[in-house]
Amino acid sequence: MSKYYPDISHHEKVTDWNKVRKACPFIITKATQGLTFIDPLLGTVIKECEKRKKPYWLYAYLNSGKELAQAKFLVETCRERVGKYFVGYILDVECKEGNNVAGVRDALKYISNLGYKSMIYTMYAQYTRYKSVIDKRPKNCAWWEARYGKNNGTYSKKYPAHKGVDFHQFTERGSCPGMSGEIDLNRLTGTKAESWFTDSKISNEKTKYPGTFPALPPRGYYQCGDGYETMKDYPTQIRRVQKLLNWVMDADIKVDGKYGVDTAALETKLQKKYGLPVNGKFGDKSLAVCKKVKK
Repeated sequence: MSKYYPDISHHEKVTDWNKVRKACPFIITKATQGLTFIDPLLGTVIKECEKRKKPYWLYAYLNSGKELAQAKFLVETCRERVGKYFVGYILDVECKEGNNVAGVRDALKYISNLGYKSMIYTMYAQYTRYKSVIDKRPKNCAWWEARYGKNNGTYSKKYPAHKGVDFHQFTERGSCPGMSGEIDLNRLTGTKAESWFTDSKISNEKTKYPGTFPALPPRGYYQCGDGYETMKDYPTQIRRVQKLLNWVMDADIKVDGKYGVDTAALETKLQKKYGLPVNGKFGDKSLAVCKKVKK
């Protein structure tokens, strides 16, 4: 039997929960929107999923502005309602006006520190706007993206999600056993196993840097001016330095392949933090320290 990964709200009608139980490994449903709206289907979904031991996720559609307050409203609404089979919270970040990026970051951090897994949902066309939040999302947070292509109810490889997406919404005109009308359907991209989305247990194990470590130049270090005054042929390696420093130091300097004052300043902070000689130059000692860091 084929598996279905729908996301629903009160706009969709569930006609047979037993068919849903057999067809869907887990359910995603809308819980709240803004600071006052509670989806009418919320209580029913929780009740039916708990009754059938079906894992479920709850999401908040974020209006523009006061994103953290909206995330807190989501949690306050759901905290006393959820049961054993609740997996995690989701932030739906897609409003046409655009959400405040810092607000989304704070909201995501909030829902990700409650002992549950989390997800952030974004639109393909808004990737650039929320890239900084996506790239630095918490460890137990998945990235869910919508890209429909022809939007005819089936997935086409001609319209893939961005690289790194964990869960891809590929149509809003699908169908699902036990549900009537057109349904949003999703697919697993392969970055996370299905069990990640159905198991509420979170991993607290720290991991090392997931990116590519930079190669050092013949002289053994990078310094201010490299990439635009000197060593102009090293932009790729300098970008790797910047990404690595951002990850280790929880920073957000611009990744542009130019070792400027911001990169040198962040390197200086790293050197002070880890007891290295302070000179703002990224060399073998800094690289060795970064390779040992786990988060």
